[in-house]
Amino acid sequence: MKRLRTLFVVVMIANGTAFAIDHSNLDEGRPLRVEDAYPIAEGEWALETGTGIVVPRQGSTRAVFPISVLYGALPNFHVGLGSILSTDPREIGDQTKSGDLQLSGLYNFNQETLTLPAFGLKSTVNFPSGVDSAGVDAEIKALVTKSFGNLSLHGNAGYRFLSGTRSGEREGRYQLILGASYPVGAPKYTRTTLVADVFTEQSARTGAANVFGAEIGFRHQLTHRTVADAGVGSEFAGPGDRSLFFFTTGVSIGF
Repeated sequence: MKRLRTLFVVVMIANGTAFAIDHSNLDEGRPLRVEDAYPIAEGEWALETGTGIVVPRQGSTRAVFPISVLYGALPNFHVGLGSILSTDPREIGDQTKSGDLQLSGLYNFNQETLTLPAFGLKSTVNFPSGVDSAGVDAEIKALVTKSFGNLSLHGNAGYRFLSGTRSGEREGRYQLILGASYPVGAPKYTRTTLVADVFTEQSARTGAANVFGAEIGFRHQLTHRTVADAGVGSEFAGPGDRSLFFFTTGVSIGF
């Protein structure tokens, strides 16, 4: 899938085929919200899908079904188109509703070096194509990845510009994420990467406390073009309507 630093691009599996997708790469939602600074390779396609459960402190539990397609349009740049379907209640993330379409692009400025981390920039536009959705929303996110031996650290800082908000709701919200990933069994042989992050996000309503949460999960290489994942998390502080528990599992397929 994404180019895993310069070294992994030239690694070959036993049958002589280069990895098209690998467990060490991190995309938003597969399985956690943290992502790395690398797009998929030019000319490659990737299908990412899964299912999840969200249990709020207040209200009804819902199931979600995300799906997205990524394409390496240019060197160091990919575009993506995706959506999330949800059972009642239909709100995915306050403004985002079940069935909304998201168009995104991720550009990587540089490969990391011994002293310099990798930097990326991602932009996403959310179109109100879903159930009872209103207003076009946009997000811009800075991505940083730096490795220390086999351990990789990832920082994401994003800001969402929201339209169609109701009275008392913010028209813009920031999000900060700090995560880490570690390939189990490295440096000899590994098929599984552990992932964890902590995050904070402004609440939807003006004057309400920030949301704080944490997640942990893994990505596992099934074949050279297929990776399975799973993750769990909780928003442990913030407004009363925050998520008490959420779980996701899915698969990424390169072609």
